[in-house]
Amino acid sequence: MKETPPAAPPPPRRLEEVGVALGETAQQLTRVGQGDHLCLIYERFEEQVAALVPFVRMGLERGERCVYLVDEGTAEEVVAVLRERGVDVEAEGARGALVFQSTREAYLRTGRFVPEEMLAHLRELERQALEAGFTGLRIMGEMTWALGAQPESRELIRYEALLTGFFPNSKVVAICQYHRSRFPPEIIRDVMRTHPLVIYGNEVHGNLFYERPELMLGKETAALRVEWMLAQLRRVRADERELVELGMRLGQQAEENARLYEEASEAVRIRDDFLSVASHELKTPLTPLHLKLQSLKREMESGPVACVHRERVVRVVEGAETQLRKLAALVDDLLDVSRLAEGRLPLTWEDVDLTEVVNEVMGRFAQQAAKMGCELELAAGGPVVGRWDRMRLDQVMTNLLSNAMKYGAGHPVRVRVEGEEERAVLVVKDEGIGIAPEHLKRIFGKFERAVSGRNYGGLGLGLYITQQIVQALGGRVQVESELGQGSTFRVELPRRPVET
Repeated sequence: MKETPPAAPPPPRRLEEVGVALGETAQQLTRVGQGDHLCLIYERFEEQVAALVPFVRMGLERGERCVYLVDEGTAEEVVAVLRERGVDVEAEGARGALVFQSTREAYLRTGRFVPEEMLAHLRELERQALEAGFTGLRIMGEMTWALGAQPESRELIRYEALLTGFFPNSKVVAICQYHRSRFPPEIIRDVMRTHPLVIYGNEVHGNLFYERPELMLGKETAALRVEWMLAQLRRVRADERELVELGMRLGQQAEENARLYEEASEAVRIRDDFLSVASHELKTPLTPLHLKLQSLKREMESGPVACVHRERVVRVVEGAETQLRKLAALVDDLLDVSRLAEGRLPLTWEDVDLTEVVNEVMGRFAQQAAKMGCELELAAGGPVVGRWDRMRLDQVMTNLLSNAMKYGAGHPVRVRVEGEEERAVLVVKDEGIGIAPEHLKRIFGKFERAVSGRNYGGLGLGLYITQQIVQALGGRVQVESELGQGSTFRVELPRRPVET
């Protein structure tokens, strides 16, 4: 089954911001809020609509009053576009959220354009919106009215410069709309110099050509111009540096994603190997158990019970018990792995003689070792008593001894128990196939094997469980090995539980 790669970590905040900045106009406009002053330079009606509709919809969603200043001939066209794009113009108008004003009601109230009066009108609109319970004011203005005899270009620029000083501390956000083919280049040039943000080509741009109001209103000094120029240099370089840093973070994230994917792929491989091995290992004792019981059943069904030899029944039962013990050991290993994963390996602390435990385990393996041609040798100077979990010590010794016999079949297995003042040492040495250097670090992992599972049985859990038990008892387990020279496992245990 094909695996899904791991989910990538969430992108850095700056990456999210770049994603918004590179999206469509509606997405880019989500970065625009109260205090922002934009101009829309457009050439086609579609470009105007691409900015107009999301700008209005966002204002309505954010609880702002939206005021559209239109030329006398464009109101119906704007209403039709908004309605077509899903804005309930009538309902929004009825609750005062969407308001249309003509240029005569706004810019030319006294018959001529006076920047200060228009700014006062804008402040009044803001006050009315807030008193009516709206969160702010969102205003859009058609600027084609300025193509008439009034105002002069300088007055229009003075108005735009005044707006730039007004917006930062207001609850207002505005877009001034300029159709490029209807305005002379001189006005477009100066308009772009007075707006911090420009919408052009369906993109929201941070305006590199924006100048402070003092510069635009003829109050420029050489010092002011130098400061502006230096600020632009710093701004460009900061943007370049941010892009480089973002690229580096993206590279690091790509490397991290690749690493996570490799780890996930490796985990999937280990899982698949385990499932394959586990199914084989669980079936191995079941098959002879099933055959023995079937044979005994046929023998009993073919004649009187008295005809079944007692020795035959005992052999079958003993064989069945052997296979059941193998199954129980496999299930116990899986249960231990589950407990270890949950961090709840139970321990029963008591005074235990390590030498006695080792003797008992070697006694249980004596018959099996003889069949495999493994001579078992124990070197122990006497009792080595410590406070441990007897059952878990038995499990550690069982795993190490069965491991040594499995990979050292036909060769002696030597066990040594030593008692020191503060610790006990258990050494299990075989003269078997050994372990390659590149596998030494991973043999204590879950479901790990240093050799093919086709030639050597087991779930690949023994050494993992052994290490976890030893660590839970406060000790450590180490291995030394060379290919063809056998392996030596050394367990060191404190005689008393380590206080944590």
